[in-house]
Amino acid sequence: MEKGNLSVNELVLVGVGGILGAGFFLASGIAIHTAGPIVLLDYVISAFIMSEVFCALSEMIVANPVDGSFRVYAEEALGDIGGFLSGWVYWTAGVFIMSSEVTASAIFTKFWFPKVPLWIFALIYSIMVICVNALGTKNFGTVESWFSTIKVSALFIITVIGIFALFGTFGNKGEIGFKNYYIHGGFSPNGIKGFLGAMLMSLIPFGGIEVTAMTASKTKKPKKYVPIARRYIVLFLSILYLSSIAVLLGVIPWYEVSTKESPFIKLLSFTKIPYIDSIMNFIILTAALTTMNGAMYGVTQVMYSLGKGRFAPTFLSKLSKRDVPIYALLISSFGLLVAVVLSYILPKDVYEYITSATGFIQFFNWIIILYTFIRYRPMLKKKNPDYFECQKHGFPLRPWFTIILLTAVLLSTLIVPKQAIGFFGGLILLIAIFTFYLIAKKLNLFDKW
Repeated sequence: MEKGNLSVNELVLVGVGGILGAGFFLASGIAIHTAGPIVLLDYVISAFIMSEVFCALSEMIVANPVDGSFRVYAEEALGDIGGFLSGWVYWTAGVFIMSSEVTASAIFTKFWFPKVPLWIFALIYSIMVICVNALGTKNFGTVESWFSTIKVSALFIITVIGIFALFGTFGNKGEIGFKNYYIHGGFSPNGIKGFLGAMLMSLIPFGGIEVTAMTASKTKKPKKYVPIARRYIVLFLSILYLSSIAVLLGVIPWYEVSTKESPFIKLLSFTKIPYIDSIMNFIILTAALTTMNGAMYGVTQVMYSLGKGRFAPTFLSKLSKRDVPIYALLISSFGLLVAVVLSYILPKDVYEYITSATGFIQFFNWIIILYTFIRYRPMLKKKNPDYFECQKHGFPLRPWFTIILLTAVLLSTLIVPKQAIGFFGGLILLIAIFTFYLIAKKLNLFDKW
């Protein structure tokens, strides 16, 4: 694909676009309702985990900025099994994310056009995302930048409105204030079970840093821009998420937060702005489309890398005139085709189970990334005397500690019935990918591809 096209600003916006999706606007309500005000601590832990994984990724990217990013690093550090699992696990998670986001986008659009069948919107958005990715990296970065600017600005405005609401600008002073943090059952009304039960839903909004990793090799100066982008993305999203959730908890008592819709809609209702529901719906739709667009880019790049690395048929590494891995894009689009069908027949509960399974697979890949970093870093430092160290202190304790935290997040899903089903669904998918690896190796497919 095109080399050296993206600026550091576009890399930051692509990163934010790939991370800030519908998951934050929707999953935040579930997390708050599950844990209560202590959900703020869940988000702090999630921000730390994201920062550590991103830090590990940025070290490896700066030392070796290649197409395929973490999949290539896993192969070099862990061997064939590392490269295979990292690539296919990420691709599977990305396809599920894409499918869920396109379905969510269609649902949001039906708010304005309730009589139009859901599958029509899913099909329209699928075609749109495929076309954007077929245009190449530069156009992808431009589209992501515009989408990211819209939703980040919107979340900032929502937070400011919430602050005004906290100080009684919109009335109802008796029901609003920081007292909402402790008067409705205390800071942790549902105890340790509620705190643990909200961990996955608080981490999901931080997922998507892999898109930045995949895009990093397309920047003008990876060694200079990647560390800068990482700092801005981590700081920006951590402050934005925590401040908006903190304000939300002060304006709306935690037990009144709905799990059926975004809690930010209720927050904005204090303003009495005409058509506020439509405005918020548009913001969430934008968030979903951007995340879907970023996921498509990520899965296409990793499929392309798998084709180059012997772990998928070599025709998947063929590039178009715009340097786009067109066959990898088309194969990855299969997930969107499935979403169009499922948007018509899939019951809501099953949709939620798939989303939970997606989270399980996605964060299992973070564990692979961290373990790769532990094994890969000593190799990189020997090869590169000017090695950039993001983690100057605490190695390898910091990545090992983060792996323990991620394992705790995955296991915490077992105490929430719907998330537990997602846990076992994700586990089955991981076993299937591993079984596929064993079969492919036994049949010598890696040498034939």
